[in-house]
Amino acid sequence: MKKILLIILFFIFSVFLTSDSINLVEIQKKEKKRREGIKKSKYVLTNDKLIQFSLKKGKTYVKTDVDTSTAAETVKSEKKKSNLKNTEQYWRSRLNVFDKNIGDLRKRISQAQSALNRESSNFLIASIPSLQQRIRTNIDKLSNQLNDLKENLKKMEEKKELFFREARMEGALPGWLR
Repeated sequence: MKKILLIILFFIFSVFLTSDSINLVEIQKKEKKRREGIKKSKYVLTNDKLIQFSLKKGKTYVKTDVDTSTAAETVKSEKKKSNLKNTEQYWRSRLNVFDKNIGDLRKRISQAQSALNRESSNFLIASIPSLQQRIRTNIDKLSNQLNDLKENLKKMEEKKELFFREARMEGALPGWLR
């Protein structure tokens, strides 16, 4: 009796297995027909175009294969530029320029502040109205100059922050930016 039950179960499972395999074959044929019906794209994505796209890091479109020679030349020139960006010397030199400009601006701000302080004390000492008027115009000029220098310093520090972001995005090591 057990043998008969096993044979019946085996027969039932074999029927289910063969019916599923037929369905899979039919599905495969339908998928093949569907893929043949899809229009082929006239754009072909090659390694060169992929590299070019990744170097631009922006929105772009893939051109036809007519421009492959110029695209290859562009990729080579961009690779040279990106190779420069992968060096410690490149990032340190750019950081040094920012540090030097910020240092110069801070020095000029301190000089302008000390000149403004001198003119303010001279204004308090002066007793002649015409001299006070002349000192007042100098104070106004120096205060405008000081405000401009402070704005330039703020912009330069913002540019330095953008530089740090760019360096992180381009893969500069943290030790290069210290």
